[in-house]
Amino acid sequence: MGSLNTTPFPVLSDPQPTNTSLPAFMVSLTRGFLPRMDPIVTLPSDFDTVESILQRMPVKTASGAPGLLASGTLGDVVVSELPDLTDAVDKYRENLPLMNALYRDYSFLASAYLLEPCHQRFLRGEAYGLGRQVLPANLARPIARCAELFVPLPFFLPYLSKLSLSL
Repeated sequence: MGSLNTTPFPVLSDPQPTNTSLPAFMVSLTRGFLPRMDPIVTLPSDFDTVESILQRMPVKTASGAPGLLASGTLGDVVVSELPDLTDAVDKYRENLPLMNALYRDYSFLASAYLLEPCHQRFLRGEAYGLGRQVLPANLARPIARCAELFVPLPFFLPYLSKLSLSL
């Protein structure tokens, strides 16, 4: 039998939580397969509108009040309030953990936008039905730009980062 050729797998002895040039997901001795640092909770002020919509989006907000998904107004708010922040995304292209957070947050917003009509029909006791078929440019362009900037990373890592935060 022959031997297996193995490629060295980088394992960080120090997760370097302040190093923004490294991807958020790397294996380290202290954090294992978890991200190198705790997730970014609040986006930079360039994304205050995104943050505001995300805080108002849940069916029930942190304050206990009904959110945009409860009232069925998320779609209208995205169209009327959300600016196209593609240029702001580009400003942070070298900060990989922040790019991961932007991709995560835009992914949640895009999913909620597309599926909001299904949720509203379900609440009325109707069949779940189809969601929206198109993302508006002010949502599609920034998320596409985030995805473009993730090209060097394995395709599943951004998805896993989003999934792990929803558990």
